Amino acid sequence: MTANTPPNKSRPTAGPSTPRKTAKTASQTGRNSSKAIARAGTAGAGRGISPLVGWTIAFVALAVVVIGMVLVASASTSGSGSGITTPTVLTPTNIQWTGRTLGKPNAPVTVDLYGDFRCSACAAFTIEGSEGALVSEYVATGRAKLVWHDRLVIDEMRKDGTASRDAANAAMCAADQNKFWLMHDWLYANQSPTEDSSAFTTAKLSSIAKAAGLDMTRLQPCLDAGTHDAEITAANASIAKTITGTPTIYVNHQMVGDPGTGNAASYQEIKAAIDAAPAAAPTASPAPATPTPTPTPATTVAPSDAPSVSPSVSPSASTSPSVKPS
Repeated sequence: MTANTPPNKSRPTAGPSTPRKTAKTASQTGRNSSKAIARAGTAGAGRGISPLVGWTIAFVALAVVVIGMVLVASASTSGSGSGITTPTVLTPTNIQWTGRTLGKPNAPVTVDLYGDFRCSACAAFTIEGSEGALVSEYVATGRAKLVWHDRLVIDEMRKDGTASRDAANAAMCAADQNKFWLMHDWLYANQSPTEDSSAFTTAKLSSIAKAAGLDMTRLQPCLDAGTHDAEITAANASIAKTITGTPTIYVNHQMVGDPGTGNAASYQEIKAAIDAAPAAAPTASPAPATPTPTPTPATTVAPSDAPSVSPSVSPSASTSPSVKPS
């Protein structure tokens, strides 16, 4: 009678290498290298390899293994990095904000800031200390509130798309979650130093918002649809003849400096204007002062230490904006 023999069990086909398997292999290789070090240290001269050469070879092998393990670890976490820069300067979260207004709504002084998220001079104002000093000295103490307004000068200057408007829309979408000032910080941290439009494509704006921790189920549809585009464009058109450069600062409806002539307000000028303002809120809101007529600006991109100036303004413009700063 023939004995029944069990069929040979098929061996599973080896699957693709995974970071965990690769790390295990590298670890085993490391142990083997350690053994090699021990062997190299006791190698006799009869083999023709001196102890010094043996140790050198062993350490080189170990270094290769360590570097390989580091690369494996990096590969296992790749995909989490999106090339987005985390802001080094953040608006304090212990200060009240509502929409695009930072500070107490009944603060006696209103500082209106007209800016462009694509504007390098605006980024310098935000990141290099002027805005931070204004916030810590006056907004945090309740003496003033800071109100943001979009002025799309870079779109007008560069004529290379709508990146200024698209970034403004992304910030407004964040404002719908009461996260405007958070998005404000992340946008400036990720703008192009040459004010290039590629920094604020829809995909890049989405990545910035995700990195900032915004609710993407709400923000992404707003971003894709350009929900606030018409509102932003209309507001920009209403002030284009008066607000000719960015950043532009008004203190209680009086312009400080004149970025249209290359004289953006310094922090000391802003401070002096706030200190000279009444301690109590005025009973009536005066109309914004008419700025000095602006000469024809240069066609080159404004450097980071100079305000951005819109080229669409006629030197004879002398009318006040149809929309008053808040």
